[in-house]
This record gives sequence, structure tokens and C-alpha cells, in this order.
Amino acid sequence: MSTESLKLQLIERLLRTTDEGLLKKVADLFRSEAEADEDGLTDEHYNIVKEREAEYLRGEGKSYTWEEVKAMLRAGKGREA
Repeated sequence: MSTESLKLQLIERLLRTTDEGLLKKVADLFRSEAEADEDGLTDEHYNIVKEREAEYLRGEGKSYTWEEVKAMLRAGKGREA
């Protein structure tokens, strides 16, 4: 079953249902998924980002322009820089 057909089947079932409990469960599921998406970074990754931001603000971090990034990727130096 394709993703699109599964979505359509679920939409049709939601439209037909009168079960308020089921609708609340679906709403809760979507709400919890949205919250998980908002918290996309683990604490460890968040701390890494904050440390790199602090380095940048102290003038210690290296930043690149978009053109420099594209050039590095084309040269195969994506992770080395």
C-alpha cells in the first residue's frame, strides 16, 4: 500500500467516524508528534550548538559563506573543514 493511499484511507475513516474517543486519540497522536518535531535536538546536540555559538561570538569559531560551503562540498571537503 502506498503512502498516498494509506493517507486517503485514514482521511476517509476519520470523516466517517463518530467515535469521539478515537478522534481524541488521533488528535493526541498528532499533538505529540508535533511536540517531538519541535524538540528535534537532543540535549547533547543543543549543547554542541550553544558552544559553537559561544565560540563564534567570541571570535574563535570559523564561519563560511554559502559560496564557500558549496565550493568545499564540490571539492569533497565537506566534513574536513
